[in-house]
Amino acid sequence: MAKWEFFKGHRENWFSWDVYNWVDMSDPDSYTDYPDLMDRCSPDRVRRALSAWTDYMVMDVRYYPAGSYKEPGKPLLTNVPAFCLVRLKEFISGRHVANIKLFLPQRWNRRFMGIAGAGSNLETDWDKEQTTNITSWPMAVRNGFACVVNDGATGMFVDASWGFYGGDLEWDMIENWAFYGTHQVTMMAKAVVEAVYGDRIYKSYMHGTSGGARQIMAEAQRFPEDYDGLWADGPLYDYYNMMFSCLWAALIFYNEPHRVPLSKFQAAKKLARKWQDANKVTTAFDPSESDWLDFLAQLMEISTPDGRISKEDLQVMIKVWNGPLLSDGTRITYGFGPEITQWPVGPRQFGYLRIKENGHPSLIPFALQQMRWIRRDPNWDFTTCTYEEFEKMYLEHKDEFARYACYDPDLRKMAAYNKKLILTHGTGDHIVPNQMSLEYYKKACGYFRSEAEMKRNFRAFFPRYGGHALYDWDGPNVTNASGLSALMRWVEQEIPPEELTAMNYDFLEERLVKESSVPVYTLHESEYGTPWFQR
Repeated sequence: MAKWEFFKGHRENWFSWDVYNWVDMSDPDSYTDYPDLMDRCSPDRVRRALSAWTDYMVMDVRYYPAGSYKEPGKPLLTNVPAFCLVRLKEFISGRHVANIKLFLPQRWNRRFMGIAGAGSNLETDWDKEQTTNITSWPMAVRNGFACVVNDGATGMFVDASWGFYGGDLEWDMIENWAFYGTHQVTMMAKAVVEAVYGDRIYKSYMHGTSGGARQIMAEAQRFPEDYDGLWADGPLYDYYNMMFSCLWAALIFYNEPHRVPLSKFQAAKKLARKWQDANKVTTAFDPSESDWLDFLAQLMEISTPDGRISKEDLQVMIKVWNGPLLSDGTRITYGFGPEITQWPVGPRQFGYLRIKENGHPSLIPFALQQMRWIRRDPNWDFTTCTYEEFEKMYLEHKDEFARYACYDPDLRKMAAYNKKLILTHGTGDHIVPNQMSLEYYKKACGYFRSEAEMKRNFRAFFPRYGGHALYDWDGPNVTNASGLSALMRWVEQEIPPEELTAMNYDFLEERLVKESSVPVYTLHESEYGTPWFQR
């Protein structure tokens, strides 16, 4: 832990690492210098640019020279290029006020970037984004992008309590969070950027992970004209179904009389990875398939610190790995198979099988709170939920929340605009099941005449055992630099990415664990769905 603390104490230089830099800002040809940026970015000019946007108010405009930058309660950032910070307020539904920040670098590469949020929030804390492949505003500014950060009145903490107003749901806020807020702020921010610099934006980009990737998918499906290049990593695009997946392991914990020690899940994971690699198995866990039956049979023969895996253990473990199912066997969504790490790794306190000090399973706050949306009860106690109640909630409210989903696989409008979308999703993702993205890719292919036609605008990459946005989980993840440089080449030079670079880094030991190339995904013939023109 001492080395981790040492890293935290010297993290002011983190965003200068190669993995976070993809534009050569030492090359004068890569940017235009605006030495008069402080004069250009005046409050009056910003207000004039906002004349068509009645819901926004300019709060402050400030110039920061090159050097160091400090925010209260956060570490000092050093070697920061000069920029202007424009702070705005947006009034949503008459009751909520969003905080918006525009960062305009003095050395501008003539490109714009939308900064995505995570979980149930439209903003994340840039200081907390170290050691992840989430793109924050310091990275964007360092690479020469003008960018916008919008909290959408949701804050930047992983919760969804903002969805309640009094005793009912705040539907306008939910709609703003789901898709409209990102679109609206993007259009506003572009207008300000072009007014300040006096020049047109050349290209626009956006990259997000998890809930931020949900924003990316919403943009691709609903507003493809907003961005030229989009990158969604581990997208939580079907958030309604995902809430039930996030709480599935905890539901089993509270309802099954038989408890399985964590050591048995850990032993199963070790065997699963070895077995998958040896047999070249890449399919999702399915206890009805012969390959996986062979694996389950081997589990009964291994020893653990808590004894051999019993028949009762295996029954509960299979239920956990299967993911949420209805009583008739219908799948709600996918689970996390035996090869997925579902407990803390190093300092990372993640995993749906993590048991807290009070003896209860760890729950992601936004998953619990969004389930409380469904219940219309901000204080609902999940620990009393039964299988029957869980299923009843799912069936009764699915249609109600469907309009806020981002799972429309018809990307033909995006392709017609010639926009580009990269989807990445590690097969070891411990928060959002990888199979959800694979399923989306297959469905999207059905709207094109061939996979080759779809790949002109949409490509997917699945890094083996990669976790959820983290570089320090137990599998390599696609780096910011690799994904964004590939996206820019695709957009600006029409060079489609054939592979991306993924990295796994141990920050405790300060060493590179593994670096690998991730090939573009290609469907097998058996995976094709029925084309849209044959339906």
